[in-house]
Amino acid sequence: MTAAPPPTTFAEGQRRLFGLLASTAGMFCGAASGLMIALLMWGGWSAREEHTIVVIFGWALGGFIIAMIAVIVGLLAGGPVGRFKVAAGRDGATIEADCQ
Repeated sequence: MTAAPPPTTFAEGQRRLFGLLASTAGMFCGAASGLMIALLMWGGWSAREEHTIVVIFGWALGGFIIAMIAVIVGLLAGGPVGRFKVAAGRDGATIEADCQ
């Protein structure tokens, strides 16, 4: 396996960095989700606490996964060199899309 060529422009370097951050975020999300599920399955909860723990972990896991998906999409689509630009001011909000 050969190393990727060095970036020739600043934008290429930023895209590479944000691609690495997005893939790392996905791996972190998967590992943390697996850890939460393992803790839920083999945590040794009493029957009295089981329902409450399942509800708390379920909502936390769902929120965590949604938040990580938002971060990954934000990094890939709207990073500093992304294709979408969103601005909000006193006059309102604007969205620009770059089609190159």
